[in-house]
Amino acid sequence: MKYARLIFVFPLFILGPLASESDPIVHIHEGPIRGTTLTSIRSNRPFFAFMGIPYAKPAVGELRFKSPQPAEPWSGLRNTTKEGPSCPQRNFLTHAYFGEEDCLFINVFTPKISLGADGAPAAVMVWIHGGDYILGSGDRAVYGPDFLVDEHVVVVTFNYRLGVLGFLSLQNREVPGNNGMKDQVLALKWVKRNIDKFGGDPSNIIIFGESAGAASVHYHLLSPMSRGLFHRAISESGSALNPWAYQTPDASVKLAFELGEKFGAKTVDPGKVLEVLKAVEPEKLVHFLSTGLLQPKADALIGPTLDTKAASDEVFLPDTPMNIINSGEFLKIPYITGINNEEAILVTRTMKPFLWLLRPVVNIFELALPFYTGEKIPKAYDMAVEVKNEYFNNSRPLLLQYIDVITDLFFTNGVYCTAQKHAALSSSPVFSYEFAFDGTANVFKTLAGGANLPGACHADEIPYLFRVEMLKVDLEPGTPEYVTSVRMAKLWTNFAKTGYPTPEPDPLLQNASWKPISKSNFPYLSIDTDLKVRYSLNNGHAAWWARLYNNYIPDASPCWPFRSS
Repeated sequence: MKYARLIFVFPLFILGPLASESDPIVHIHEGPIRGTTLTSIRSNRPFFAFMGIPYAKPAVGELRFKSPQPAEPWSGLRNTTKEGPSCPQRNFLTHAYFGEEDCLFINVFTPKISLGADGAPAAVMVWIHGGDYILGSGDRAVYGPDFLVDEHVVVVTFNYRLGVLGFLSLQNREVPGNNGMKDQVLALKWVKRNIDKFGGDPSNIIIFGESAGAASVHYHLLSPMSRGLFHRAISESGSALNPWAYQTPDASVKLAFELGEKFGAKTVDPGKVLEVLKAVEPEKLVHFLSTGLLQPKADALIGPTLDTKAASDEVFLPDTPMNIINSGEFLKIPYITGINNEEAILVTRTMKPFLWLLRPVVNIFELALPFYTGEKIPKAYDMAVEVKNEYFNNSRPLLLQYIDVITDLFFTNGVYCTAQKHAALSSSPVFSYEFAFDGTANVFKTLAGGANLPGACHADEIPYLFRVEMLKVDLEPGTPEYVTSVRMAKLWTNFAKTGYPTPEPDPLLQNASWKPISKSNFPYLSIDTDLKVRYSLNNGHAAWWARLYNNYIPDASPCWPFRSS
């Protein structure tokens, strides 16, 4: 079964307003910057925006494929009234190339700068965008901060290197890998150092993200490099345990040498490969990687990997995510991780032309299982019968049956295992949720070709947390969509401020009491037209897969599809 990476992040070209003498000015460690004032579309209240602030030196020339370096200081007043360029990528729908290598910029949105005599600093919410590690940016055309800033928090977004430029690994000291993740670490260090200048609390920082951004959040919980930089975390529809979120060292080297051969270095010498790739135009690197999008791969096209060959102080991932979690050597802080109930609607456009082929595949499902599970299965036929009975022996249309199984294999299993294992080994609360609301703002499933399908697609929760300006999403007061958005913003900002999403009874939240996971109980919050605490995530399929593996592949797990590092 092909896993199509249809995570939609679009080019964000928003020109900021022109600076004026009345615009806000703050003095950060690198130098003075001038921002601008925006108005919340929801509350009509003003807030301050500082956009396109460099947090790293441009990763160009000799710094291409290198760990990021902090931005150089400046002496004059720098205008930060519009976003910086996105990192090199292709628009998924039009395939048009855009972006620049000089793309490591950060944006800060704050309800207030001056705290006053009795004012307390605000909680800080740092967003890490998704896009399968090949697409996206922190621009407000998709991630408008209005709804969150209205809840009196500081919101930070930023860009990080993508694709080959961000995740090339030769598994050696020269290019160990994970530069895109190290960009994220440097951005978090920038926030820790500067956020008090924007009215933010450096002792109360939460990181949150969706899809690859959610997996990135999880990686920061696992990485020793990220220690001390944040205090709470939220992962929306992604985990380091998902098969698309981790690239094995062998796969990363194989990709690097394929790139070298493509651009004239057919060699086994990593130094020669590096020399060639440093001279290739970014657009060509982006184009090469995009040709892999429809390869029948269950694992990552490119992304985080082991980087143990790096200098000791530059190792981001010293072991596999599964090994780090099992060892208990991860950051034990309040954590929310959850899914959307029909994540795999995102592959609808890819699957529809092949519906005629899907029914025969069901009948020989035992041949597909090793691809899904990464295992040679001694009793593949018997295991396939159980999978067919669980997913395909019902009245749902065949397309939805496949969406269910793909949702579980590529999203739910990893997220469920992450929540369960973190909760078992951490003294801090771990919460889980399922976003199931199906409203007019579920625009990503429309873009995926699944507008008429029930449920919430991958990324469909984003327009309820952020103002998605480029898609003209309009949430009218009094509608279920508006109520869901206000509730989501409240839950997320409650957690940012207190470490609990429902710290006290609240009529807006229907007085729901969202309980953390325990060793014996897995409650989760169902976010739908109503908020309800339930106990069988995604109809119990995650727990069902765990039992299935135990019966047929007892030395493996649905938590981790890789049999080696």
